[in-house]
Amino acid sequence: MRVYYLTDACVLLEYKDKKIICDPWLTESICYGGLYHYPPIQLKIENYIDVDAIYISHIHEDHLDSMTLNFYDKKIPILIHCYEEKHVLNKLRSIGFENIIEISHKESYFIDADFSIEILAADNCDPLICNKFFGCQVSQGYEKSLQIDSMAIFKGGDYAVVNTNDCPYELSSPMNQYIKKKYKKIDYLLTSYNGASPYPQCFENFTHDEKLIEKEKIQLKCLNRLVKYCKDLKPTYVLPFAAQRVIGGEMWHLNQYTAATPFEDVEKAVIQLLVDNNISTEVIMMNSEEFFDLEKKSKSAPFTPPSKEERENYLKEILSKKSYSFEFEDIEENNLLEDIKIAQKRMNKKITDVYHNMKIDTTLYLNTNQGYLYKVPMNGELCEIVKENELEEPFLRITLDYKLLDLILNRKAHWNNAEFASLLKFYRKPNEFERSVHHMISYLHK
Repeated sequence: MRVYYLTDACVLLEYKDKKIICDPWLTESICYGGLYHYPPIQLKIENYIDVDAIYISHIHEDHLDSMTLNFYDKKIPILIHCYEEKHVLNKLRSIGFENIIEISHKESYFIDADFSIEILAADNCDPLICNKFFGCQVSQGYEKSLQIDSMAIFKGGDYAVVNTNDCPYELSSPMNQYIKKKYKKIDYLLTSYNGASPYPQCFENFTHDEKLIEKEKIQLKCLNRLVKYCKDLKPTYVLPFAAQRVIGGEMWHLNQYTAATPFEDVEKAVIQLLVDNNISTEVIMMNSEEFFDLEKKSKSAPFTPPSKEERENYLKEILSKKSYSFEFEDIEENNLLEDIKIAQKRMNKKITDVYHNMKIDTTLYLNTNQGYLYKVPMNGELCEIVKENELEEPFLRITLDYKLLDLILNRKAHWNNAEFASLLKFYRKPNEFERSVHHMISYLHK
């Protein structure tokens, strides 16, 4: 069994001439031109379209890239978790795929007689686990995962490969015991070392030095999640992945604050943490298009990451000059209050129907630099226009481009992708993270 690393979270698994590719993002940029591969992508997509199946873990664009998927035959099996909310299914249908297979929690799909994939919900399909993570009251009428992520186990003959994708350890750790008990020996673990969050780079509460301090805290937290997965699953080998991306365009300077450990530093950092925790798992880092052969216990080439200087030069000389796709939209600037009122009704309905009247006291303010702010209460009160000095605590103020907000409200863009690409600026008071607020904002559209 071979594991090919292509880029970011995209890997290809091959067993006896059968191939499955995971989360193919093989074009250059995503999220409206906000995110790019690092190291820069050089492979040819046509070399990786002859596969027997595609596994899509979740909806985020670095895992479900429409431009890449357009290269594939629309009759190819697309394997996804059977989510309660059908965002992934609907997106794949919109691209034109005809053979989308929803796999229930703890069920397996066989690519060949002895080559299978089992897809697990990040939260064990258990609303109680989800509740603890989000601090909300999810309706008990929802029996499937309300989360957006999934993890997978690939079994090829005697070999088992676990792919945790972006699943937070805190949410998915209850499944580790199940995996270990069922598969006995885990040969290879693919797991993220980055939280993929706009924190701290997009938060205006912090000074330059404070952002650097917060960055180091989150980096260590994310690396320790990887270590915890290794401690639970005891894999022979681990590939730290799903974090090889950087910010482009006007916001390129925020890269200095992002909490992703630089690609060139990951191997050393992970090895040290594993040693410190007496974990014998071996770290296997690979350059794009290289592979690790589980039978031969060797990789196709040595790992040779780019230097820090190469990284800084690429960010400054190339990515800083990139434009965002929404900048070219022909959108006339108007007052968006009526659109926001419609979007608020939709969000409130979701809070009531799905999240069982979850109580949120925080007020959202949207700033598009029009000389005023849109006030969006999250407790059901009506929206209105206010001045900058009229903010009421507790609040979260989001500053974003007018055109981007217009596209989001009209479902031509999405909050999650804008946040993921660091295109939103946040200011909160008090300066405390409220997960439910950020989660519910994703429903603020018409």
